[in-house]
Amino acid sequence: MKETMKFSRQSMVRLSAFIFSMALCTSAFAQTWNGSASSNWANPANWTGGLPTGPAAAVINPGAPFLSPVVSTPGNTTGGQLYLSIGAGLSVVSGGQLSVATDLVTGVWGNSLTLDVSGGELNIGGYLNVGPGGYDGDVSISGGRITAQNLTFNPASPTTMDISGSGSFVAPSAANLGNISYWVNNSHTITAYGGAPGWSVDIDTATLPGSVILTAVAVPEPSTFALFGLSAALLGLVNRRR
Repeated sequence: MKETMKFSRQSMVRLSAFIFSMALCTSAFAQTWNGSASSNWANPANWTGGLPTGPAAAVINPGAPFLSPVVSTPGNTTGGQLYLSIGAGLSVVSGGQLSVATDLVTGVWGNSLTLDVSGGELNIGGYLNVGPGGYDGDVSISGGRITAQNLTFNPASPTTMDISGSGSFVAPSAANLGNISYWVNNSHTITAYGGAPGWSVDIDTATLPGSVILTAVAVPEPSTFALFGLSAALLGLVNRRR
């Protein structure tokens, strides 16, 4: 009983510290997304406080009428951290380019919508931090590329990263390899085509030495391997008879 009470008190202390730190953090936001004019990231009218190019952290809130920002033009930047708030997402489409100076955080205060990259480039100078609050904040890469210096998932969160089509994820630091291998092969936090049969995540460390590149690749069906083995056996038998 005492141990249970002790654990509960410790949990409450940690939760209170987390809420307090988030309150401090939200007070530092200089720019917030409101989506009042359109879904165009590059339109200053969609931001309270102007485009998030300054050093302070920025937050994407659900816009009015609940439009999440779409990055469709090159050269967009943030000067600090970028947070996807409750019910808010972010899309990067073909021709779009967004560079986040430090961290991109999703699923921290509540369930965020999907971080959806279907084309273009999303470059993150620090962490792609997924689900730190234990909430959902899925990442979908169906085209284009996400590059992040570091990647982290909260194991208590239901979040996933799914790669499909021509999409790719790049971690320039090989220090990410151990964690990424675990998320692909053990926890299945990173999937290809939603974990559909016939697909897997390829972990490439050769194309860019020192980096880790993730893509979705087709896996030959078992029948294909069987046919290949049968063909090789028949070829060997023919060669022996000659």
